[in-house]
Amino acid sequence: MVISKFYKIFIFINLSIFFAADGFSETKLLGTEKYWKAYSTKLDKSKTCFITSEPIKTEGNFKKKNRGKPYVFVTNIKNGTNHEVSIKAGFNFKKNKDVIFNVDGKKTKLFPVDDRAWSESSKVDRILVQSMRRGKKLMVTGTSTPGNKIIDTYSLLGFTKALRLIDTSCS
Repeated sequence: MVISKFYKIFIFINLSIFFAADGFSETKLLGTEKYWKAYSTKLDKSKTCFITSEPIKTEGNFKKKNRGKPYVFVTNIKNGTNHEVSIKAGFNFKKNKDVIFNVDGKKTKLFPVDDRAWSESSKVDRILVQSMRRGKKLMVTGTSTPGNKIIDTYSLLGFTKALRLIDTSCS
């Protein structure tokens, strides 16, 4: 199942970041470019690189203490997937509600599962990454389980340079 692949990648990234703090894996910061950070991580013999950013602005009627940290990711797996786009919302999405990935007015629906969302295919990922390279602003709109509409705005300044870092390290 496609979702299984996504969960494995996110579990790998999240565990890599967690274990890096404890010295169990080799996660290292490749660099920071404006609003984006690039990382590489190695667990066993598998190398994964990813860039990530946090929102510069959040809108919506919700209790901030009830929400985890949101992020947007683009992930490369050496000898595997390249430029996989995903988000971590910091809240569980309401079932049957769209998650909208909007780069400078160009909107794409993402496939939500729990607190994460992905595009429907690697072809869509390529289109999203191209629009992010050219874009200035990304807005991710989702609805939480209680029904609160939440909009996270990300700056795309530094995106292209950060992407080059992971492309070099994990291509």
